[in-house]
Amino acid sequence: MGPGIVTARRIVRTAPVTPGAVPAEVVWAFRDRRHRVGDHRIWQGTADKGTTPVLYVDDVRYPARHVAWVLHHDTEPVGLIKAGCGARLCVHGPHLTDDISRQRERLLYAALHGVTLAGPCPAGTHDLAEHGYVRPSGAIECRGCDNARRRTKSLEGARAT
Repeated sequence: MGPGIVTARRIVRTAPVTPGAVPAEVVWAFRDRRHRVGDHRIWQGTADKGTTPVLYVDDVRYPARHVAWVLHHDTEPVGLIKAGCGARLCVHGPHLTDDISRQRERLLYAALHGVTLAGPCPAGTHDLAEHGYVRPSGAIECRGCDNARRRTKSLEGARAT
């Protein structure tokens, strides 16, 4: 290829990552792209939008956190997988959380502070058992209402420009 010629990676498909079905070449490629930093495993490969670790093997896209989750937990994650440790590109299995584990942590935190997350939220639009959380101050908040406020602000900002 000559200078100035840019090649684009052809993506055939995004592969599902299911327990017991992660191909060996994907496992080895995944392990080669992690770097140990303290207790974290920081992703050294490609990251979509700079925050979503992805792995490409034979023109197939694999979400790196899904691979890490399946290898560590041997189950299918539920919803969005995040690094619960706060490290932006951490793909260490024990540090990852899915929707179920985050909800479990919120309920446990509330119980430890003597708060029961049940019934409607303060605005009366969401169920606290699903969307509720407790702030360190003890105030009960609703993620559903928080997300709705965030969406409204972003839409107002988009209209202003």
